[in-house]
Amino acid sequence: MAYEIVRVTSKGQMTIPVSVRKILGIREGDSLAVRVDGNEIRLRKIEVIHPLSDADPIWKLIGAGESGERDVSEKHDRYVAEGETKRWQR
Repeated sequence: MAYEIVRVTSKGQMTIPVSVRKILGIREGDSLAVRVDGNEIRLRKIEVIHPLSDADPIWKLIGAGESGERDVSEKHDRYVAEGETKRWQR
């Protein structure tokens, strides 16, 4: 895509060109992350993550994997690392 030139208003505002908005699917009310990279300003569209609904089937899986361990929430990383080490040693 070729460069587009925009002007900054006295309030620091600019208009994102229609062609860019179409490519990225940017609509009114969307959020953009702004980052300074050297002498460039980079904008990135933030994808909205919607929380899971109560009807989502993932909730049926909670508690389905019984390990017999009572401290899984506290030592989760250790258990994962031990499992991966055993898998690599096979």
